[in-house]
Amino acid sequence: MTKLEEKRNALMEEMSALCNTSENEARSFTDEESARFDVISKEIDALDKQIERQNEARSFELKKPAGSPSEGAKGSVEDEEYRSFGMYLRSQVTGDKALETRANMVYGDNGAVIPKTIVKKIIDKVVNISPLFSAATKYYIKGDITIPYVNTASGDITVAFASEFSSLTASAVKISSIELKGFLAAALVVVSRKLINNSQFDIVSFVVNRMAQKIAIFIENYLINGGTSATLGGTASGLKQSVTQSVSITAGGSINGDYLIEVQDTVPDAFQAGAFWLMSPKTRTVIRKLKDGQGNYLLIKDFSSPTGYTLLGKPVYVSDNMTAFSQAGAGDDFLYYGDFSGLAVKIAEDPNIQVLNEVYATQHATGFVLWMELDNTVEDPQKIVKGCVVASQ
Repeated sequence: MTKLEEKRNALMEEMSALCNTSENEARSFTDEESARFDVISKEIDALDKQIERQNEARSFELKKPAGSPSEGAKGSVEDEEYRSFGMYLRSQVTGDKALETRANMVYGDNGAVIPKTIVKKIIDKVVNISPLFSAATKYYIKGDITIPYVNTASGDITVAFASEFSSLTASAVKISSIELKGFLAAALVVVSRKLINNSQFDIVSFVVNRMAQKIAIFIENYLINGGTSATLGGTASGLKQSVTQSVSITAGGSINGDYLIEVQDTVPDAFQAGAFWLMSPKTRTVIRKLKDGQGNYLLIKDFSSPTGYTLLGKPVYVSDNMTAFSQAGAGDDFLYYGDFSGLAVKIAEDPNIQVLNEVYATQHATGFVLWMELDNTVEDPQKIVKGCVVASQ
């Protein structure tokens, strides 16, 4: 798979280079370039089909329906936990105590503790769905954690030439810290009993996929906007509350190329390699209309970019959880840029799952609720900058 993907990426880079060359020279493809583009396109299409076949083959290997003869067979730890989790879900619906005993699950305060391999499947899918969560630095730790850092706003270590027998002047360096707590969150999935009772239905994969989708939507909003409520028992910070570097636009002003360059250059070069843009679809539309002095669009189509677009050479991701620039008022953030590994996310280990039978009994369905603890804040302020609107003077 790695070799196939590397070959595909190389072809994508070559295709992008062909397009960029013709765009920069303001001309159409030559006959040779057109022929080469067609060849590359066919090779990429063939590779995509091969990769799809490989993924399909792997999915067939992973899918082991609970209730099948293989359920009682011994295998790897992952296979055993997969089967046990499937047996547990079915036992809670059918009331089959023998099946529940065979599931051999561990129980916590909020219900059964999900096996680590199942949690990994959910988290892996969340990472694939949400680029922000994927890029963040994650800590899988129980309880509160404290992360120390040097607060350069109040002084930093100084380095200077010195001579023998002369005293050195000490630097006043303040060590600050950020604290990550644990705020409860839950994801609810409702499944038809008819499907659950069908032994050929892969209930584990269905629950994993649906929970991953719901968690990804929730976490992305939380990582961006944070929140304060009695439910949380405190203030949960997001990028909006914890990003300190900013480049502002006065209310009533507009985005232009110089502004975007200033935003990008606020992040030091050392952190530019993995940087990307994050904004709402409406803000992207505003930026798509911007042109340079030669009439070239600043935001361009890029086949090699994971999102299909690049702005000043960096990928552009969009999220409906972001405030649109056209709707932003004084104090609102409308875009973020940087290396989002500077965002720290703490996830408590051992998420729990509860089964809701009676609540959805009239719908001939069963609910599955996943409980987890998480928190986030910016741990390295240099890596991320926000674009915001400020009140006019």
